Amino acid sequence: MLARFFWPIFLATLVIALPFLLWNGKGESVSYREMACTFEERAPSCLDSIDDWKAGLAYFDSSVAATHDTLNSLKSLLWSFWNIEFAGAGDAAVAKEAVLPLRVLEQKKSGCMGLSWLVLMVAEVYHLPLDVVLLPGHVFLRYGSSDAPVNLEPNRRGYTYTDEEYREKYKNGRWTGLEFKPLKPREFIGLAAFDIGNLYLESEPPQALMWYRMAEEFFPNYPGISANQAVAKSRLPDSL
Repeated sequence: MLARFFWPIFLATLVIALPFLLWNGKGESVSYREMACTFEERAPSCLDSIDDWKAGLAYFDSSVAATHDTLNSLKSLLWSFWNIEFAGAGDAAVAKEAVLPLRVLEQKKSGCMGLSWLVLMVAEVYHLPLDVVLLPGHVFLRYGSSDAPVNLEPNRRGYTYTDEEYREKYKNGRWTGLEFKPLKPREFIGLAAFDIGNLYLESEPPQALMWYRMAEEFFPNYPGISANQAVAKSRLPDSL
């Protein structure tokens, strides 16, 4: 029985572990753009060959030059030029296609994680004051200085909810104490790895465990990781 399971699990584990192997030991420095490529098992500079990405940056440059309005140019890039739509509630919003930003850019549909990751990549290029903020089962964007920030809802084309409205909307969620604090780049990447691990939890526990291990490395304080690791381990074949 062990021989039957070993090689498929080994190969799958090697593929899923690739991002972790490439980034382990690099300290606190994490690039949203390079990690987007790495999660897709591409070279870290893969964006240099993606026409949609390059055209988007050119559009943003021209919009800022014409309007001198960085925030509205950013919103226009996402929801007019790229025309990214909400993938829908439930499973559609947490599928790989809605979490991984290169797939979001290709298919023009996203959940909160994929859209946030994509716009964080743009913000990284231009050093924009953009953060991603955690809620129970959700993230939103916050643009601007601490004196006058603007909340942007990724699933509603940048609609602005106040913090109080978000607290009311998510009051029945599972709160962890990490909410309303901007996520560091490593934490966001860890959360993305956790979300992908969840996609494998039911059907492929070994792959889920590899993604959870990566999530744990990048975002060790997120409590859902250890809980789901335990579930995945309980679903491993008895022979492993």
